[in-house]
Amino acid sequence: MPETKAVPPLDAGWLWLESASNLMHGSFLALFAPPPDGGADFVARLAAEMGMHRTPSPPFDRRLKPGWSSRLMPRWEIVDEIDPDVHLRCVRLPRPGGERELGELVSELHGTRIDHAHPPWRIDLIDGLVGDRFAIVGRMHHAVVDGVGALAIVRDWLSEDPEARETGPIWSYRRRGSTAIRSNGRSAEGSSADGERGRSLKGLFGAAVRVGRNAALGVSGRPWSAPRSPLNTPITARRRVSTASFELARFRAVADAAGGTINDVVLAVCAGSLRRYLSEMDRLPRGSLTTNIPVSVRGGADADGSGNRISWAMLAMATDIEDPVERLDRIRAATSAAKRRLSQMHGREVDVYTLLAVTPILLEQLTRVGGRVPPLFNVPVSNVPGPPRTLYLNGARLDEIQAFTVIYSGYGLNVVTLSYASRLAFAFTACADTVPHSQRLAVHCGDALEELEASLAVADHAGG
Repeated sequence: MPETKAVPPLDAGWLWLESASNLMHGSFLALFAPPPDGGADFVARLAAEMGMHRTPSPPFDRRLKPGWSSRLMPRWEIVDEIDPDVHLRCVRLPRPGGERELGELVSELHGTRIDHAHPPWRIDLIDGLVGDRFAIVGRMHHAVVDGVGALAIVRDWLSEDPEARETGPIWSYRRRGSTAIRSNGRSAEGSSADGERGRSLKGLFGAAVRVGRNAALGVSGRPWSAPRSPLNTPITARRRVSTASFELARFRAVADAAGGTINDVVLAVCAGSLRRYLSEMDRLPRGSLTTNIPVSVRGGADADGSGNRISWAMLAMATDIEDPVERLDRIRAATSAAKRRLSQMHGREVDVYTLLAVTPILLEQLTRVGGRVPPLFNVPVSNVPGPPRTLYLNGARLDEIQAFTVIYSGYGLNVVTLSYASRLAFAFTACADTVPHSQRLAVHCGDALEELEASLAVADHAGG
């Protein structure tokens, strides 16, 4: 019999959340330029070589154990072999495949549920793009790994050496190990030990009160203080993804001018984009939209990169403020407060806080009232630091990488920003039926960034 492992509660929550409309997998889109000596059949050869590998590495080696008991107490089965015909597909777009055709295909893939009879991940190779480029779309269930862990897998899989030619498929690589640290600058393992050592009963009681208060009241923004908006209605299974890409230096220049961080500027650009989008619909709420930002607490102890090691911080996006600099200042103050309060929690306190913070969402979805009751928040926004140097796959240069994530009923939009080398990509995952024309959000990001640059007298950076 295959080895089995219990699915931890925070990971199992993503399985419990899944329904016909709530598709609980994340996706990445990687765009490559083939090597100069690749030849016209480079992608076909790449697919054939990948298809020869049947032995998966963690976390690609786990599937859900079948049976009714797994619905309540899910367990992973560890498999020794996978069927590449199930997990790998090669698609050729009619040449030349442009951004619109690629976006439609990625939207269709991201809106397709993954079969749990097999390890819950898929890889699609897409050929026929403009400029002889090709793409890889990877999909994996959120119960297997969170976004930061998935990005670490991609980073470890690819090479910084353009001459390397022996890279196998992503599911059979051998992980080099994570060097990620907690958001407060300490390793997850170390902070847990420090937090537990020598703690008195009085200290434990104080920690419990602090964790419970932060979960109930939020670490910056207050839960259920979010206004109703068109983003917060019941959703369908139809997805629409859209993207925008900018020079990272532009965000750094605005952050330096405003005395904030790149993450503050990302949130301000998202806020400006949402303000414009909802104003076009004449649906901008009078009160500020609220975001829930994930904070990675993944550490070196997470040997195989699997599971979910994230916490959450809720804060107001200041969309009720017209002036872009004042909006950025308000966001900067909110993020500072969130960081300060999260840094006061240590070790298992973070896990308890996270479990308490996500429980209302889980109950809301299980009772099918999402989108019919006031929202806990309006829209999640994630800012994920990606690989700082150019990466390659058997000589093919990675030009862009974007990430798309989950949405669930009552929360029809999710935003992920991802840096790579000198670029910063915005990716919007939306319900195609309840958040119409979501590609306008990508366009408005450029408008919001230019508005901040002009207000702060920051010189525009060419190529953005």
